[in-house]
Amino acid sequence: MFGFFKSRQIILGSIHASSRAGKALHLRGWGRYLIGRTIVDLLVWPSDFLTVRRTYASLFDRPPRMVFPKTFNEKLQHDKLFRRRSRYTLFADKIAVRDYVKQRVGSHILSKLYWTGTDLRTVSSGILPKKFVIKANHESGRILIVNDRDAVNWKQAYEQTFRWLEQDYSEMWAEWQYRWIERQLLIEEFLEGEDGMSPRDYKFFCFRGRVEMVQIDFDRFLNHTRTFVGRNFEVLQFGLQYARYLGALVPPPNFSTMIGIAEALAGRESFIRVDLYDVGRPIFGELTLSPEAGLGKFDPPEYDAILGRLMP
Repeated sequence: MFGFFKSRQIILGSIHASSRAGKALHLRGWGRYLIGRTIVDLLVWPSDFLTVRRTYASLFDRPPRMVFPKTFNEKLQHDKLFRRRSRYTLFADKIAVRDYVKQRVGSHILSKLYWTGTDLRTVSSGILPKKFVIKANHESGRILIVNDRDAVNWKQAYEQTFRWLEQDYSEMWAEWQYRWIERQLLIEEFLEGEDGMSPRDYKFFCFRGRVEMVQIDFDRFLNHTRTFVGRNFEVLQFGLQYARYLGALVPPPNFSTMIGIAEALAGRESFIRVDLYDVGRPIFGELTLSPEAGLGKFDPPEYDAILGRLMP
């Protein structure tokens, strides 16, 4: 028995050291094989459970109901711990998911990908257009928008993205699907809206393969607001996390096509969010299993339970 706890301590110590070093866990010895990843996941599960309880309770003043979850956020927390599928790591990986999208829908909805790697100092600027964006494949929300390739401070960009590669979302919010992603950077196409800025972000909430509502985000990098609409683009009377957008709304030209794309990518998942853009044609953004890490505040609060009833 003592030997088991000693081994567990050694393994967990190796895991935390790996995170501090900013290396993907699966590049370590334990994570090279399925059996190794399974053992690590089992050993880390109690820590994930405590993280779920602690983070949820800190925002909602009570721990989540894990045996019979009722609300949308509670069910997302439940799924973090009890609904773990190998494909979820693929969904969360912004590079690997491109193959999934290509197989399910086609490459025509993918943005242009110029480079992948772990060290921006190795990028040849000659392969890049004037405008582009830099992301990490295991993160959400962090992005470097480059409007002029020739004005980039590559040293500063390298230092910033190196810190990105050190971040482990599986430790922060117990989002298991990020644990075994090989952390990389990617440089991809800058998607331009009508005003020359980033286009509106359409996030399709799919329950059991059907789009039930769409979250639309406005001015994400300046004055972030959002609204929700239904399948017929009717405005829904609730908000999530950010202030509600109060301006006029017009459906994007490809709205019905985007619904079809979202449902094709969602498959039969109990819940998944499919993020798309419309820049004259639909463009894939990402797949999200846990919006706001399952910690988003609804306005009014009862919509947490209303959305929860859409999940099994």
